[in-house]
Amino acid sequence: MFPSPDSGATQASARYKVLVVDDEPTLRLGFSYALSDHDTDTAANGSEALTKLDSGDYDVAILDLRMPDIDGLRVIETLRRHGNYLPVVLCSAAITPSAALRAITGQVVDFLLKPVRPAELRGVVRHIMAPEEDPFARAMAHAREGRHELAIQDLERMDPGPRVTSWLGILRAIRTGSLEAEAAAFSRLERDGLSALAYRVPE
Repeated sequence: MFPSPDSGATQASARYKVLVVDDEPTLRLGFSYALSDHDTDTAANGSEALTKLDSGDYDVAILDLRMPDIDGLRVIETLRRHGNYLPVVLCSAAITPSAALRAITGQVVDFLLKPVRPAELRGVVRHIMAPEEDPFARAMAHAREGRHELAIQDLERMDPGPRVTSWLGILRAIRTGSLEAEAAAFSRLERDGLSALAYRVPE
């Protein structure tokens, strides 16, 4: 097998079982190729994704936001309603503040903005599955588990760069769960834009 593009950085990494969900065949193929260092499966829509996630044992899902039958947010909400807290990376060319807030309150804190580079796909899987060496990844692991107070404490100990500051603002706003807090989080997302929250390959 030929190595996938930019695969040198992950040759010694653990293999994880990843479900790629996207209605675009070329993106499913490209994402699977980029993640060929892992055990990758695909689904072409939300219904197929829910069927596979119900019967399969996946470590993480890369989930498209906009799909024709069941969109990514409804997939997330169905999973959470059934007690499935699988880590999900929500992927789209454009995610509105309201969609991002619905995802975050559904314990999805990992976003990729299309077009996605292969290094970002592999990096976000490592960021989720092996956060031990990265303080920011550990903070996001707490947020992914719904432990917002611990995530905030971790972030407060870090240098206040743009991404840390944005996440602190969002998590502080939603930790109370009140309507006022949700409105504050929405305002924060509108002001900062999702690009401040999306995963980027560390420089």
